[in-house]
Amino acid sequence: MPTLTAEALVSHLQQLRAPAASTTGPSGPTTADNRLIVASRDYYMIFSAQPGDPAVHVEAVSNFYLPTAAALTPGRLGQLSQRGYRERPNRNNLYRSVTPHDHAALHGLAAEVLEVFGRAYGVDAGSAADFDLQLGTAESVRNPDLLKLMRTLSLKRDWDARRALYSALLGSTMLVPIDPVLLATEDVVEPVEVDRLGKFPVIAAFTDIDSLRLWQPRGAPYRAIAVSEFVPQAVARRVGSLLINPKGVVGGELYINELESMNDALKRRASLAQ
Repeated sequence: MPTLTAEALVSHLQQLRAPAASTTGPSGPTTADNRLIVASRDYYMIFSAQPGDPAVHVEAVSNFYLPTAAALTPGRLGQLSQRGYRERPNRNNLYRSVTPHDHAALHGLAAEVLEVFGRAYGVDAGSAADFDLQLGTAESVRNPDLLKLMRTLSLKRDWDARRALYSALLGSTMLVPIDPVLLATEDVVEPVEVDRLGKFPVIAAFTDIDSLRLWQPRGAPYRAIAVSEFVPQAVARRVGSLLINPKGVVGGELYINELESMNDALKRRASLAQ
């Protein structure tokens, strides 16, 4: 297993910022979404950068995502604040941005990261660590109109607002965390169970990648799936509920009776289309 060293950090950070050929998608040029997750035990830091851009944005895990046994003491949190890590609006970890312009500055960033792991997280240099380098294009799924309707429903709580939200949901595509084991072994796209409601499983869906990362900052296997496709699957599976943007800024929960009503609406649409 790799170990937490300055050399390993510098090598991965260089790959994170390496220039890449531009690509074009259906809607035009795509944007890179490159991330490096460095983790040891319960602790992690996330680095994001654009190829060719000297800026590196750093996210350090805080108590919001840590289990009680691994929670940071005020003194350990102070180690992060002393190094410029701050809260951001609608975010749960701590952040800072740095611009290492040359190789020496990149080594300086690596040295700081080792200090954070050692003094804030109690993880010494040379400890076993995971380096997860995620290089790719930015996820294009966005649902601004759906988010607006969810905000409206949270304020009005009337049937018209609820009906408008249901209709918008059935026409939307969302990011659904999936079971990677089933996908690898049986080529089955199965929403992963994220919780339990009594004896029934609970699944989740996200309006956009930022909301998914508020739930799991390190990322999670997912697929962009039309709501009209996974609602019938959820009903057949007898899930207890569907969480929308859990831990997110704007979220909600649809219980099985609501999913059944949406599924009935889909059946009526299919019948009328015949």
